[in-house]
Amino acid sequence: MPERTSGLGRTDMARCWAGFASLGAGLVHVAVLREHLDHWLLAGVFFGALAAVQLGWGLAALARDRAPLPRAFIALNLAVVGLWAVTRTTGLPFGPGAGAAEPVGTADGLCMVLQGLIVASLLVAARTAAPDGARTADTGRPRAGRFLVGLTAGAVVMAALATPAMAATEAGKYARSHSSH
Repeated sequence: MPERTSGLGRTDMARCWAGFASLGAGLVHVAVLREHLDHWLLAGVFFGALAAVQLGWGLAALARDRAPLPRAFIALNLAVVGLWAVTRTTGLPFGPGAGAAEPVGTADGLCMVLQGLIVASLLVAARTAAPDGARTADTGRPRAGRFLVGLTAGAVVMAALATPAMAATEAGKYARSHSSH
């Protein structure tokens, strides 16, 4: 029987990729938390809450066989991307620096890519899920080796985006080179 790669196999892969991307975005938000707290308490609280939600959701998505609250999480991430776009084009209409657009940086740009990947992965998961959401005996899952390759690729891609994003933050300045003693 030929190997099938559609159906819930893709749904599971997309859910895991969304989980990895959420962990990455949450870690980037943790890395910028201190500088946002120092700049404006409300911004710091926002980034702390966002980081907690993204980290918690990412862990839950990886630990379960279904993404928790996918529509709400898509909406949250789209709202954050929209808010970021406002801060980079016209600036917030309130708070310190009201009306001043912020420059796009490495950390925030890569974090927005991660959040876009969360949304895209959840949309793929929703599209490939069984119509009633139920699992059936014929799940269409790929073989374990192929699934693990895809899972590993997703983890590597998300880490490759999150690592330079975190390194570009104020917190990243405290990192030490392995070659220096």
